[in-house]
Amino acid sequence: MKFFKSDRAISNLFSIVIAMLTSISIWYMVSVRERREAQVDIIVDYYGIPADLVVTDGLVNKITARLRGPETLLRSYTQQRLVRSVNLSNIRNGLTTVPLNSEVLGQIAQTFEVVNIQPARIIVKADRLVERSVPLRYILDSPLRGDALMVGDVVLMPSTVVLRGPEKVISAIFGLPVTITLDPRAAGSLVKESIVLDTPSLVTAMPSAVRVQYAITSGRVTLSRQCKVKLVTENSRLYDINPTEITVLVEVPEALSKNTKYLNQLEVSAVPPELEPGQKTKVVLRFHLPEGMTVLNPSPDAVTIARAGGSRAD
Repeated sequence: MKFFKSDRAISNLFSIVIAMLTSISIWYMVSVRERREAQVDIIVDYYGIPADLVVTDGLVNKITARLRGPETLLRSYTQQRLVRSVNLSNIRNGLTTVPLNSEVLGQIAQTFEVVNIQPARIIVKADRLVERSVPLRYILDSPLRGDALMVGDVVLMPSTVVLRGPEKVISAIFGLPVTITLDPRAAGSLVKESIVLDTPSLVTAMPSAVRVQYAITSGRVTLSRQCKVKLVTENSRLYDINPTEITVLVEVPEALSKNTKYLNQLEVSAVPPELEPGQKTKVVLRFHLPEGMTVLNPSPDAVTIARAGGSRAD
């Protein structure tokens, strides 16, 4: 009976030893053997910037961390979009060094061993945030030559705006340009539009857009032009076109009504479709117009294109 109890004790001890060895093996597999290193990109958000400052340089969009830990867990993190926040409440006017250490990583640093972080620090450049009222001045941008469009009664509403941004930038601005792009088709009429202001980087305008009113005082005239129809194809000799010339009624800025070079930019063309020899079809005309010209009444607006019965190719 004593031998039986002794055998059972030995058996139990053997089982305990096996269990311990198994546990140690599992711990080794998970904690030692399967530990790997991986590089992850982490998007950086910033908060806490003092209300009287604006950051002008030094911020990075992301940091790269090299982590060591269990392979499976590392793999799950590298497949995620990681975002961490950096507190900038301690920055000052000028340059401030902000360390990017394990504290920035938060829970990530508690889960893995952090081998390194790149960059290890950033140097943040900040300037005082100021506001200043500046006048607006308009610039006329015409697609036609300088004297083709005459403009009068230009009104900007408001005539001044408040700029807000870095002190060094704002102090160098004494006025803000408003570019007015003229539409030749509006000649002889009063134009009203809203234009978004173009400001330097980090500078905002209040309001961000202004209302513009102006009159294009130069008028427009109507002309009749005789235009030859161009056949757009690799071998125009294979086709007959009827009519070969059409009358086009156009409207142009008055200042350009006698400018031959400008008027000759009007082109009329037709593109023949796939036709068998002897076939013909109606084709709608295409018009190439110089800036500021408007087609009023082409006559006709289509032509007949016929494929010759035999080849006329050279």
